[in-house]
Amino acid sequence: MNSVNLVGRLTADPEIRSTNDGTSISTFSIAIDRPLSQAKKEQYSAEGRSTADFPRIKVWGRQAESANSYLKKGSMVGVTGSVTTGSYVKEDGSKVYTTDITASRLRFIPSGSKEHSPVVKSSDEPDDTILENVPF
Repeated sequence: MNSVNLVGRLTADPEIRSTNDGTSISTFSIAIDRPLSQAKKEQYSAEGRSTADFPRIKVWGRQAESANSYLKKGSMVGVTGSVTTGSYVKEDGSKVYTTDITASRLRFIPSGSKEHSPVVKSSDEPDDTILENVPF
């Protein structure tokens, strides 16, 4: 089964672009703290090691447009999706392997608020995105 559920904060504003057929794709990274004891966090920090992971998230269709409109650097978001891998060849001829999360559902988590957060879901087809509770 290829399924992931993540919660984290955006490390930068989402970047949006369109495919040749006009489908929107938004890309962003989130910071996810590792479950470490305080002593381990201090040790990692002293050694210059990261105490978080930073997966790249890809979102398609209307969901991508909503993410671009509502998410900004520092926004908390819940992501449900699947792991996708790929590769490309750099100009120097070396091969680079990539691992991304392709989101099928986003939950926008308001900061400091207990109100119901909007949920953005997508079906199997990127163009058939279903939006629930998104305020527009």
